[in-house]
Amino acid sequence: MNEYDGQRIEDILVLNGFTKEENPLNADVVIFYTCNIREKAVHKLESTVGMIKSPKTKVIAVGGCVAQAENDNIFKRIPRVNLSFGPSTYHRLPEYLNDLLSNKKKKIIDLNNYRLEKFDIVKRRRKITTSAYVAIQEGCDNFCTYCVVPYTRGREYSRPVIDIITEVKYLVSNGAKEIVLGGQNVNSYHGEAPYITIGSNRRTWRIEELIKAIASIDGIKRLRYLTSHPKDFTIDLMKVHNEVPSLVPFVHIPVQSGSDRILKLMNRNHTAKEYLDKLKMFRDICPDIQFSSDFIVGFPSETEEDFNDTLTLVEKAKYTLSFYFKYSMRPNTPAANMPNQVDEKIKDERLSKLINALLKDQVYYNNKLVGKTQEILITKKGKKENQYIGKNIYMQSVIINSDENIIDQFKTVLIESADENCVFGRLLS
Repeated sequence: MNEYDGQRIEDILVLNGFTKEENPLNADVVIFYTCNIREKAVHKLESTVGMIKSPKTKVIAVGGCVAQAENDNIFKRIPRVNLSFGPSTYHRLPEYLNDLLSNKKKKIIDLNNYRLEKFDIVKRRRKITTSAYVAIQEGCDNFCTYCVVPYTRGREYSRPVIDIITEVKYLVSNGAKEIVLGGQNVNSYHGEAPYITIGSNRRTWRIEELIKAIASIDGIKRLRYLTSHPKDFTIDLMKVHNEVPSLVPFVHIPVQSGSDRILKLMNRNHTAKEYLDKLKMFRDICPDIQFSSDFIVGFPSETEEDFNDTLTLVEKAKYTLSFYFKYSMRPNTPAANMPNQVDEKIKDERLSKLINALLKDQVYYNNKLVGKTQEILITKKGKKENQYIGKNIYMQSVIINSDENIIDQFKTVLIESADENCVFGRLLS
């Protein structure tokens, strides 16, 4: 979602007369768009702002969830900041920047909720790539005890169906071939329906109906969605993966822990068994499906037994890839006030064990591709000359060589080898 917001910020500013400057030292305005999920991001923000020492810099802006959480304390914490804006106010940046650049105002803070305005503005795109993000939902009502999202992004809001369909049609007509439906909890989507079926009083669509409608738009090659919550995953959504050819057989379903005690303390509203049962049901309905997940180690009071339950879940779940973090205490969340906070050294040890466990399956799924021909969407250049990196339908990284710039193109690739982090292929066409 931050990547999506960042692209919209760039679009809005360029469309309002600003010019993007690749070197921040040459810019009049430097904008930091932030995430507040982990404490590391806040510390990185402080140190990075300190590196902006150019006399050309007139405005340093901090936006997103850190700005929302810090409120006006951001000006005390980082005095050089003179603009602070929340994740629902970035569409007003041109006005605020002009006020600061003209010295009409010295400091500005806006943390209000202008979601309806924002989503109306973000339809305007300056540059459309082959893979395009479309926000369908924002905010969260789950209130996991470790998470700041409900306090920074707000409660759940689902965009009307017609707005999403209109945006997708515009993107596809201008070159987008992969659509990624985004939100903090997309499978809780309940957007205003474009029409009311005769004999029905239903006024909202769930994500299943939205996916089918989007998939019917000519020109879409791939369709994805993220992120999801296990408790909101329905059989109907699982079945859609069999019914919609363009919907990739890959889903990110964060579990966070394999311990029922910890899951309860996290307020996840599901057990480890319920989670694993859903994965099994999904695989029964859609045999080609693969999964990724998020994990938090060292949640307050997590014991060795709790952690071993997580390792057991990993062994049973079989993830293609995963994301893992040490628990980070976030201010004003219930977990921050829980007793028995886990020592950082223990977190490090457990994280290392978890990574090793997850890599076993990741290596297995990477090696499983060797000898297969796949269609890869090339997304960026690699570190070496003529090297490019792309993603397959399972979000596995694929590295190939090409004498031509093939970024933003779908290419047919023969997978020839693999390691624990990626696979290597040869360009066929």
